[in-house]
Amino acid sequence: MTMAQVTITGTIKAVGKVQDVSASFRKRELVVTEPSGQRPQHIPVEFTQDRCGLLDGFNPGDEVTVTCFVNGREWTGKDGVTKYFLSLGGNRIERVGAVASNGGYQAAPPPSVADMPPAGGGEDDLPF
Repeated sequence: MTMAQVTITGTIKAVGKVQDVSASFRKRELVVTEPSGQRPQHIPVEFTQDRCGLLDGFNPGDEVTVTCFVNGREWTGKDGVTKYFLSLGGNRIERVGAVASNGGYQAAPPPSVADMPPAGGGEDDLPF
């Protein structure tokens, strides 16, 4: 079974600090501002456990693409009313433009004079 996944591209609004919820669980929140639609959307994404470290080095203002799992859960209160909650669990984060548009490979730089083979003596070795 695969979980539903979404990809969000936008600008980082906030990067939270790591929160140790218990001895065995930690989380860190990222808020991404997604500009499409009538108003910008400020979308919280929760990174947990070892994924908290993925946010190191990212700052407000950075343009990023975040891949998230969509998580939903059901909760029934003491009054018997059932509520449903939705959250986004961060799985991956990349800077926009970090991957070259040619499939992730960088093109080799054009050859320079230093890359050319030495001339073959004083003779003109051109075929014409």
